[in-house]
Amino acid sequence: MKLLIADDNPVWRNLISAAVENWGYRIELASDGNEAYELLQSDDPPRLALLDWLMPGMEGVEICRRIKQDPENPFTYIILLTSRDRDEDMIQGLDAGADDYLTKPIVAPLLKSRLTAARRIVEAVPPMKWTKPQIEGFDIDHLIGRGAFATVWKGMHRASGKPAAIKIIRADLATDLVFERFAREIQVMRKMDHPGIATIYASHLERDLAYYAMELIDGESLANYIARESPRATRIIEMMAMVCDALQHAHDHGVIHRDVKPSNIMVGPDEQPKLVDFGLSKSMFRTKSPVSANSTHDGAVLGTPLYMSPEQARGDANSVDHRSDLYAVATMLYLFLLREHPHGALSLSREETIDAIANTDPRPATEINPKFNPKLESILSRCLSDDPEERPQSAGQLAQELRDFLNDRAALRTQTL
Repeated sequence: MKLLIADDNPVWRNLISAAVENWGYRIELASDGNEAYELLQSDDPPRLALLDWLMPGMEGVEICRRIKQDPENPFTYIILLTSRDRDEDMIQGLDAGADDYLTKPIVAPLLKSRLTAARRIVEAVPPMKWTKPQIEGFDIDHLIGRGAFATVWKGMHRASGKPAAIKIIRADLATDLVFERFAREIQVMRKMDHPGIATIYASHLERDLAYYAMELIDGESLANYIARESPRATRIIEMMAMVCDALQHAHDHGVIHRDVKPSNIMVGPDEQPKLVDFGLSKSMFRTKSPVSANSTHDGAVLGTPLYMSPEQARGDANSVDHRSDLYAVATMLYLFLLREHPHGALSLSREETIDAIANTDPRPATEINPKFNPKLESILSRCLSDDPEERPQSAGQLAQELRDFLNDRAALRTQTL
């Protein structure tokens, strides 16, 4: 079986190659991320990959994310190699789709056992297609997405005749942590009933079969929509207000999203933004029940770094509440309108981004564009405050402020005609 070893450090690359070459693998080497990504997208790609987390060109974790999200790629078992040994780093790697995670220095017997287990899994998976599942009440059409522990299928809900996206956990691969997070995601989504949040039709949660079926949004992410359509600034602001409406509904049901970002907002033909992926969500209500040993521990830095609030970036779990979601909304609006990040983080690494958000003040919008509307700058500045008490105190309040701004502008234009 073909094995890719990708590491920019020639010492590690050679050490691993020397250990592996006697174990019956055909080895391919890459010295940077771009080279590794090209090999994994070739006509005959390796189906086992050892990817160094940090590499020039493209980080191993980003390669993993892209490969796992592309339904046209064959199943590739990816092991991330890194010197990081914090729990939150491991969680980030697994969230990117990694199948396994090894910290350096690597012990040869451990690596051999991990590769042996990986080979058994790969050989059990068809190279190009996953077996079409049978789900009661649904007609399954074709695969539309795949990750390390789940597949997503396009299907039809027989009772309603509506198209559905069906996410199914691979019970043979899912860890207890993955299973618990999936169960929490189902529990959260079943609470929601709002036009700005994807509707869940059905779910089933057992160890041998776990899935949920939700509304299939025939569209694209908010980021892709804005890049393709180049909507006016007023339209972008209006859509952010609609996202706030959806967040208010979630917050009213005691749910903080914690990972609000453009890729978690889908836009369909009706141009209604819909919030998806509550996998990192957290209850706004305190619980007296004991915390599971597999639950995310306090201090873990979860979510996408670019859209984190300062309290998330600091790992201050007790301070993360619904106002953290509003910080993310303001960051998106800032990026869409100014094409810059409030903390100048577009060219920074994950660690540098987290540090910048946690320890620096956001740049005022007028520093980037002196003609930026001062009223809108005031709204953004309050949302991006380091102190949650200075932000709007609800998503509904922020939605109203954005709509008031749009109404004032419209009235001013009418008066000047």
